[in-house]
Amino acid sequence: MKDNNYLFAVASVRAKENSLLTQSDMEQLINAESYKKAAALVAEKGYEIGEDGDYSAVLDAELNEVWNSIHEAADKAEVLRMLIVKNDFQNLKAILKSEIMDYDAEGYLVLPSVIEPKKLLDLVSSRDFDSLPEFIGSTAKEAFEQITKTGNAQLCDALIDRKTLETIIAFSKESGDKLLIEYANSYALAADIKTAYRAIRTKKSSVFLGTAIADNDLINKSALIEAALSGEEEFFEWLASSGFSDYREELQNSSSAFEKYCDDKLLSIVKKAKMTAFGLSPLAAYFVAKETEIKCLRIILSAKQSHISGDVIRERMRECYV
Repeated sequence: MKDNNYLFAVASVRAKENSLLTQSDMEQLINAESYKKAAALVAEKGYEIGEDGDYSAVLDAELNEVWNSIHEAADKAEVLRMLIVKNDFQNLKAILKSEIMDYDAEGYLVLPSVIEPKKLLDLVSSRDFDSLPEFIGSTAKEAFEQITKTGNAQLCDALIDRKTLETIIAFSKESGDKLLIEYANSYALAADIKTAYRAIRTKKSSVFLGTAIADNDLINKSALIEAALSGEEEFFEWLASSGFSDYREELQNSSSAFEKYCDDKLLSIVKKAKMTAFGLSPLAAYFVAKETEIKCLRIILSAKQSHISGDVIRERMRECYV
């Protein structure tokens, strides 16, 4: 599909961008004196959140609705599946763990996703891995065999996490959109650095690191693994010498600071789409903007329920798209 064939879809999301919450809106929510007041303000801004404290399902439904609206507006929006495929792999994790922990996985499945969650559940439960789409079928089979034979849920998660990142990158390259490719590689870079650092802190082996770390265009997998196996100090030195001093600084600050920094960096990438009215980038940018907005609302509402101070909430907040 040519870039100009997305004009209607881009015009649609441009209009919707006007309703995105601003930094001022977020500050108003942070300053709300109670969860009840914050929930009421969120409801005024278009989210039908009640006073009973159950906001999660509302936010989940909102993001799924956003994805559906993009998919309906753009005839070929499936090329943006790189933005949601992480949920398919998250659903796969839930289904596989239910096999050994004996719980009902259906209550843990999330949307939006490339594969309808119930279909994924049915195919994995019946061991019909060959009927799954190519991007997840072999991973599902390998992860199932691993977790049922070894019971090692951590290694199974590591395998699925790596395959998630590799699939996001592969899908971005299929799109042919430079901004989406940059976004995918930056997403994988942040995940790889975080995984390597956690592996250092928990003394994971080279086998674990090899299973967990993904290939991406911004970092050398072998060098990252070698640095992680050398210890925390050497790892930080390697990050600095490899051009990732910004990531090192935030990681040394705290894990929450690192995650905030990475999310803000990803948002800064998609903000470049504001400069164009063509192609896939504006559609992807709106979805990421809404996803970030919903993440911020979760942070605020959860903090309000736990009576966390406004200053602490602000430290955790992500930047807004508008």
